[in-house]
Amino acid sequence: MHIVGAGLAGCEAAWQVARAGVPVVLYEMRPLQSTEAHKTDKFAELVCSNSLKSESENTAPWLLKEELRRMGSALLESAAKARVPAGHALTVDRELFAADVTARIESNPLIEVRREEVAYLEEGRIWIVASGPSPVDLLPKRSDA
Repeated sequence: MHIVGAGLAGCEAAWQVARAGVPVVLYEMRPLQSTEAHKTDKFAELVCSNSLKSESENTAPWLLKEELRRMGSALLESAAKARVPAGHALTVDRELFAADVTARIESNPLIEVRREEVAYLEEGRIWIVASGPSPVDLLPKRSDA
């Protein structure tokens, strides 16, 4: 399994696939290639807000997080460690959160991290593209595609 992007979705996908016993190659272009939004080379870097939204029961954000918790979400475990007070929202210290997610992913023996840019999706492999809003000129652009 190959996953492009070590943001929230890519890290959680890599974690869940590895939990199922399947080896994963996780590609992250930072720090070799950066974006205007990112400040570090850490995984799951929150760039717009440090809030993971409402923790009030029976709201859509709460339900999504509750489902993820029941699935053994790595990101929600990291969020619990990095939580800061913020009323009814799950709000985290961005640096602690990203550092914990990065350490968790990098220490998993079934997840191989490659700090490189993916220019195209190689045929014959299973891919998850979780690259966020800034993929390199929007994959794929091959003349034979």
